[in-house]
Amino acid sequence: MELIRAWILTVTVSALVVAAAEALMPEGSVKKVGKLTGGLILVLGILQPLVSMDYQALYDQVATLPAGTLSQESLTEAAADPMKGIIEAELSAYIVDKGAELGLVCTAQVECAAGEEGIPTPRQVTVSGPFTQSQKERLMEYITQDLGIPRESQFYRNEATP
Repeated sequence: MELIRAWILTVTVSALVVAAAEALMPEGSVKKVGKLTGGLILVLGILQPLVSMDYQALYDQVATLPAGTLSQESLTEAAADPMKGIIEAELSAYIVDKGAELGLVCTAQVECAAGEEGIPTPRQVTVSGPFTQSQKERLMEYITQDLGIPRESQFYRNEATP
């Protein structure tokens, strides 16, 4: 704050001195040179803080400021959330379609987790509906081969209505 006060004072005093000098100068070429010199003095007064500034101290002050509440991880998660929902919905629909190929009317709920580079990958699935053991085995095989979800992460609820 002291730096700003000193700068404003310098510019104000420079402007007053230049104005007083111009008022006392005789007309003609002397006044033109005086105006040019006065303008240069004002520009130097305005730019003086930039010339004399301790940039290392400014950098140190900026470095101590809080970096903010968002980290790279939270930004990656925020970007991946919409993608995660889309992937889960698409994979659930894929499983329901595969079930329909087997003659099943079922529902599927896929859960994704962040994989490599934060990209959501399927980790677990829950399938609900009326199915026989052979239909369940074939659907398990589809899910394991096509989606890479291991059998131990596949859960089945044999329900009369999905």
